Amino acid sequence: MDTMAVVTFETSEDEKALFRECFQGVARVGFLHDAPARERRRVLEKAAVVVSRSFSPREIAPEEISFLKQTRLIQLVFSGADDVPFHLIPEHVTVASNPGAFSEPVAEHVLAMVLSLAKRLHLKHDLLANGVFDRSGLNTFLKGRTCTVVGLGGNGKAVARVMRALDMKVFGINRSGKTDAPVDRIGTLEDLKEHLEASDVVVLTIPLTQRTRGLIGTEALSWMKDDAILINVARGPVIDQEVLYEHLQKKPDFRVGIDTWWSEPAHHGEFSLDYPFFELSNIIGSPHVADAVAGMTPTAIRLAVENIRAYLSGREIRGVLTRDDYLP
Repeated sequence: MDTMAVVTFETSEDEKALFRECFQGVARVGFLHDAPARERRRVLEKAAVVVSRSFSPREIAPEEISFLKQTRLIQLVFSGADDVPFHLIPEHVTVASNPGAFSEPVAEHVLAMVLSLAKRLHLKHDLLANGVFDRSGLNTFLKGRTCTVVGLGGNGKAVARVMRALDMKVFGINRSGKTDAPVDRIGTLEDLKEHLEASDVVVLTIPLTQRTRGLIGTEALSWMKDDAILINVARGPVIDQEVLYEHLQKKPDFRVGIDTWWSEPAHHGEFSLDYPFFELSNIIGSPHVADAVAGMTPTAIRLAVENIRAYLSGREIRGVLTRDDYLP
């Protein structure tokens, strides 16, 4: 058993034990974070497989990527790949994400945001907290309405199932225009206008790539209903920040729920906004915690290692990324 798998992120003792259990009989496991600085190069040079959360500079420095002489596969534990420096990774190396690893918690979080916005719970709660018993206005009844899920990977499929449970019609957008997800209509980004025009709820779960950056801008927002609900659990830059702020100001019945932001501490060192979104009443937010539930990291690790085992045995694997989607 000469194959070496190297885990690049900090792990607990339980996670180390899980990796060793999952790789038993297939590969030896090394943990880069535990290696002294002088040993990191030696560890990386032996890696046939690299297991990373997101392969960001926080796990492996850009100058260390050249040490991956034997690496054939980089497997992410997370599904997002916008941190991966594809321009530094040799073309023969396969890079795979981990789609669906956190899909069920993400779908529940989407549901919570949709319901809170549809029933205006956050607004009524704040009024009650200030002693105001205001029964004015009407809630949005979701049964029979239409939800479009933009991005039908693991998260998108789980969201589609949850929305169907509300007896909503569900439309989907993905790259191929084909899916086994429980949707009433499927299309590609070429069909985005038609889908958005018909939708009462729009959920973004699409990866951040060169094509999807700024996907929801002036034109896309103009296609949406004035009282639509928009949820973003994809990446912040999928939406044009300035345009969204102006749209929320002009359309007070338009509502948005955001879990993933344009500037977050993990990626940019701090949470910051260019516009005062939280002065508006038609937005709710959460600090990128849709997937933060107990017990999900071991599940994600098992799925990632299952994919690696499939790769090493010559079987088809999930989540293979196309580098041209991410290269400038």
